[in-house]
Amino acid sequence: MASDLTIALRESYEHGSSFFSDSAARDTKTRIPLLGYPIHHSMAPLVQNYLFNGKNLPWQYYLLESKEPSDLLKVLDDPAENCIGAAVTMPHKVTFMSHVDEVTSSGKVIGAINTVFLRRDKTTGKPRRIGTNTDTIGISRSFSTVPSSLVSPDAKNKPALVVGGGGASRSAIYALHYLMGVSEIYLVSRLKSETDELIDWFNRDASTTSGSKFNGKLRALHSLEEAKTLPAPYYVVSAIPDFPPQTEGEKLSSAITRELLGRQSAAEKGLLLEMCYHPNIRTSLYDYAENNGWYVIPGTEAMIWQAVAQQVLWTEAEVVNEVSIVENLKKIVSEEITQRAANAAT
Repeated sequence: MASDLTIALRESYEHGSSFFSDSAARDTKTRIPLLGYPIHHSMAPLVQNYLFNGKNLPWQYYLLESKEPSDLLKVLDDPAENCIGAAVTMPHKVTFMSHVDEVTSSGKVIGAINTVFLRRDKTTGKPRRIGTNTDTIGISRSFSTVPSSLVSPDAKNKPALVVGGGGASRSAIYALHYLMGVSEIYLVSRLKSETDELIDWFNRDASTTSGSKFNGKLRALHSLEEAKTLPAPYYVVSAIPDFPPQTEGEKLSSAITRELLGRQSAAEKGLLLEMCYHPNIRTSLYDYAENNGWYVIPGTEAMIWQAVAQQVLWTEAEVVNEVSIVENLKKIVSEEITQRAANAAT
């Protein structure tokens, strides 16, 4: 069975032929920007440049900190830049969709992109900018690379849980349903309007997205009493900052999350992907879940795997020995976060 990375690369050619006419094209120096604001704390250059070095490519990934999409367009439009792609993050994940020639089906279903890659028009040969979302692969790979001995064979038949109502939650829902086969997903957020928006978004007419119809069930939880009556989820993605709850909505969502993760039965434990890793990998939810018998995956893993997916699309080549490379990157990123925290404390 083809991997998700293989499938992503294969499907990229539905939007045009290979950007590289020969191997020499990959040997041309180029720089790939990440557009976003604020992004000064981003670990992406550390990860991406490690991967480029591993492929012996003279490519450099750098931060383009800006609130203006036009700043990235200038780079993409300048022949002297020889730019073969880009990454975009907040606040541009939605707005930059209008600046590419086409968006992949996953990007359309989610309604946001984080990656721009190039393919050539099959008729004219001219470069086309394609927008897609690799956060989904980052999330699914974080779960699928957990040792099989630690994963329930019935995992995808159990409910999942997504905590948070932002863009990362959309990617999590997509990954859980479309890539991992989960049919029922609980939604917990501080505001009912956020969960309502997520439900409306995924239940909208599939013809408006040109993507696959969402056939799962999304269930918003805004009652602690209701949460107590429900089966515990198995896969959990938390996509909220690590701040003590302040508002009533935040306190309630925290209580519901801890109710679902705090059951005593071993049969009601699963895997938690804690997407928050800044400024520290171990968050309060990370500690709570681990102390209650859950297997916790730090968000740095999702960040690394989505970067691997971006590399595959940009270079049009899969990463050799990807698991061992990701293991090395996990150590490098962890050390960098520890060092940054130590520097901030002095």
